[in-house]
Amino acid sequence: MTSTHQTRPPNQKLAAPWLRLNLPPELAQKAVLWAVSLIVLLALAAGGLLVAVPDASAPPTVKIGLVAPFEGEFRSTGYDVLFAVKLAVQERNREGVAGHRVELVALNDFNDPAEARQQAGALVSDPGIVGVIGHQTAAATAAALPVYRQAQLAVVVPWSADAAAMTESPGVVSVAATPAEIQARLQKILAEKGLSEPVILTGAGNPSLPATSAVADAIVLQTDPVSAGTILPALNAAGNARPIFGLETTVGRQLVQVAGPAADGLVWLSPGPAAADVPGAESFAQNYQAMAGHPPGPRAVLAYDAAHTLLDAVEQTMNLRKKWYNTRLSRSDVQHTVVNVRRQGLSGDVSFTNLGLRASAPVWVYQISAMNYPGNVIDR
Repeated sequence: MTSTHQTRPPNQKLAAPWLRLNLPPELAQKAVLWAVSLIVLLALAAGGLLVAVPDASAPPTVKIGLVAPFEGEFRSTGYDVLFAVKLAVQERNREGVAGHRVELVALNDFNDPAEARQQAGALVSDPGIVGVIGHQTAAATAAALPVYRQAQLAVVVPWSADAAAMTESPGVVSVAATPAEIQARLQKILAEKGLSEPVILTGAGNPSLPATSAVADAIVLQTDPVSAGTILPALNAAGNARPIFGLETTVGRQLVQVAGPAADGLVWLSPGPAAADVPGAESFAQNYQAMAGHPPGPRAVLAYDAAHTLLDAVEQTMNLRKKWYNTRLSRSDVQHTVVNVRRQGLSGDVSFTNLGLRASAPVWVYQISAMNYPGNVIDR
């Protein structure tokens, strides 16, 4: 048996196994070039020298902030607002805001002033944020506004805030009547009903005194919805027969949940309407219901108007500044524009005085019935 064996010259080395491509010479050359290019790219990436080229088809992004209570006992208030703002953002993103896509950044403040100030600082630290929608109580709003003012951030307040806090901060507007305007409306209602000696309850607990005072001819709840929800059953148990009124701070979904049937009959004043009580809100109400699982109440309607107001300010600012030499959107530009925005919102004509207060701010009067929030409109 004869064996065959190929010999090679003693000075010829075997090629390394990973180089045995078995390709035609022209393809082998291309493969080597591709391999070398890949090695160079990997080296650049590892050294931080490789710069990604943005997708030219993707629109630039502009960010707005929302601060509301998304945790704790007032979380339902926060989500009422969140769903409405999300809808507004979705609507504007269909066409874009001056060629930009809107991104929403939502933070939780628990309705707590200290937390509100901290979350305001978190939004301010993000250079992409050009405006804010917030907050849900007058105290939380007042605590946060100095932070926004220092950063020159435009703010649209979606619920009642004190006029003094508003007017100290340029670039801040509110789509809601102030607490003073709502108090004035309540005094008018009491006078029309001949009620001159109302007693005001400001906290939770046993309301037997001074609510049962022989002099009092009406009760006004000036507290949060959870506390009001504990007061109403106690008043019923005490045999109260006086009419009970609530302010914009008093009523929310939590009140009905806590008070149950004892909430029925409560008359309260709201700076905004439910969507069911305004014409032209059917599409919004349907889309909101699909997202939230319940109809949009007054806070949702005003939050929706607030979001569109802020986005109007952003868009108007961009259109004014759209020059080849000036394409960057500045916070201060939006801040100066927002007070001049005027739009037809779900809650009516939305425009502002030079101090940022809503011009001719409307107030709706509701009465809770059959444990339904916000109740039936009885006056506006």
